[in-house]
Amino acid sequence: MLTACASDDGLGDMLGFGTEANGSVAQNDLRSTIPYDVEITGIDPQEEKLIAALDGVSTARRLQSRPTASRAGLQRRAEDDVERFQAVLRSNGFYDGQITFDIHEQENAGTSDAPRSADEPSEDDESQDDAIEGQSAEDGLTPETDQPKPLVLTYNIDVGTPYLIEAVNLVTTYPDKVIERTATDQELEKTRLQIGQRATAEPIILGEQYGVDILRERGYPLAKAGKRTVTANTAKKTITINYAFEAGPPAKFGDITVNGAKEVDPDFIAGYHSWEQGEQYHPDQVRTTRRDLAQSNLFDSVIVKVAGPVNDNGEIPVEIDVVERKMRSVGGGVDFSTADGPGASAFWEHRNLFGAGEKLRLGTDVSSLEQGVSASFKKPQFLERTQSFVADGEAKNNDTDAYQGETVDSFVGIERPLWENWSTTFGVTAEYSDLTGSDSPNEEFYLAGLRGILRHDNTDNPLDPTKGTRFEINVSPYMGLTDTDTNFTSVSLAGSQYLAIDEDGDYVMAARARTGTIIGEDRGSLPSNKRYYSGGGGSIRGYEYQKVGPLDDEDDPLGGRAVLELGFEFRARVTESLGIVPFVEGGNVYARSEPEDIDLLWAAGLGFRYYTAVGPLRFDVAVPIDKRENVDDDYQFYISLGQAF
Repeated sequence: MLTACASDDGLGDMLGFGTEANGSVAQNDLRSTIPYDVEITGIDPQEEKLIAALDGVSTARRLQSRPTASRAGLQRRAEDDVERFQAVLRSNGFYDGQITFDIHEQENAGTSDAPRSADEPSEDDESQDDAIEGQSAEDGLTPETDQPKPLVLTYNIDVGTPYLIEAVNLVTTYPDKVIERTATDQELEKTRLQIGQRATAEPIILGEQYGVDILRERGYPLAKAGKRTVTANTAKKTITINYAFEAGPPAKFGDITVNGAKEVDPDFIAGYHSWEQGEQYHPDQVRTTRRDLAQSNLFDSVIVKVAGPVNDNGEIPVEIDVVERKMRSVGGGVDFSTADGPGASAFWEHRNLFGAGEKLRLGTDVSSLEQGVSASFKKPQFLERTQSFVADGEAKNNDTDAYQGETVDSFVGIERPLWENWSTTFGVTAEYSDLTGSDSPNEEFYLAGLRGILRHDNTDNPLDPTKGTRFEINVSPYMGLTDTDTNFTSVSLAGSQYLAIDEDGDYVMAARARTGTIIGEDRGSLPSNKRYYSGGGGSIRGYEYQKVGPLDDEDDPLGGRAVLELGFEFRARVTESLGIVPFVEGGNVYARSEPEDIDLLWAAGLGFRYYTAVGPLRFDVAVPIDKRENVDDDYQFYISLGQAF
């Protein structure tokens, strides 16, 4: 049989049940709980994290929706909070904090209890609690009212003077010695601790892990933390941190074991290791290997770790654990613009063709302007760990205002990173064109050349960057392979910059520029498809495809030997899935490689974005500001996937 109990922890109090003599539930006890509010006073409002931490650990706050049946029950919640609050104060550097609380009726109803600490309850409270707990459920309400008066629980917190870090001492146990010393300035910087900073718990705990990282960077892969102690000087209001570390033996990189490989050659996976044979262990090399394996697009997960003890040769084995992903994929996309009409593309890709990460991609593109097929091949670890062999080819039928006919081009070369975020591609190219243009009727060209590309890219997202820079220089000299004496060099430079003006990247300023020049031949001697053109969704929105620049008597594009383009966007993500993008773009194409002036044709517009898992869906409307009579339409609109640049 259950008896009525005012205890905060009792089953009757939790469920609101009482029991009369005959075993039935007392209906009055359902109304006997006392609602209350909680206040925390005495703390500087600027200590927002401290206040939030106190609220987060408070039992009285957490159980506020389940009020107690008595003032004594609320007092026990407050006493429980005092111990929790003291731990929070210490973790925030307040080692001398004092906490009291008082409980009183709202709006000064009744007599307020005097402030008291948790370990000193008054005798009156104890006798009152005993009296309340001895009451039956029927006696739980006062005769004057059917509802208990709400209470206010007020915590009065005097945080005191914050303690500061006075010193950081290190005790490091090596296989043959123990070294006790004070941390150097460089070590303090790496552990992100400063002498004189407030002694809060989080940086002290993190500093210990950073200390382990320092030892591992010095070639001790099995380093671990020992017992950490913190000594407080109450007179000076400072603390001294004493870190203890066990370094373990130094080691060099040893044998590599690959686990989880099924379709991918384990030797190929092991070949991603970034360290030299016999090189001293360093965690940066482990991170580099893991990053490169993850970026190969062959695996769903990659773990690179040291395994086992250091052997007699001073080497530590390394394990690479992988989970392979699907190696084949198909995809496609559609786009539309008023100038270009509808377009569609599709591809098939195999990322592990011969078992060593060889990637083959076959694609097709169809629009009213171009129809073609393409193929590309990439073999990683070609002669060197970070170097790839690349080859690609493309055949197109072209039907634009600038030229009509067929083109075929191919490229074979190598691709490799140079420095962080920098890469290069270099190789040979062979091209064929049979085109009819405004000033090049029925001409065939057979070209051979070189292609050199230098790239920089530190952006955070390929389809929707919010920060970083992209930069590319392309230098391509060509020579004719037939009787046509055609020799020229094309040089282009393109770049874009992205700057988020808020922490979440919802508002981004984006800018781009492109310039290029062709040296060595007059415009009329150049193949139509090797000239520069501008206008359309990929360059200057608001003008038709290729229509910016010199035109013939029928207003068809002639192309040029130089180009200049500029573009600016403000990308505002107004909801989780929708955004707007006002933009302005300008540019021009010039007949000479060194134009006499740089007058630009400008356009402006507004874009709308629908953000998907694979990137933003783009809908742009643009109008030509420098509209040419009988040449340019009043507006153009474009639909595609991904940002404009």
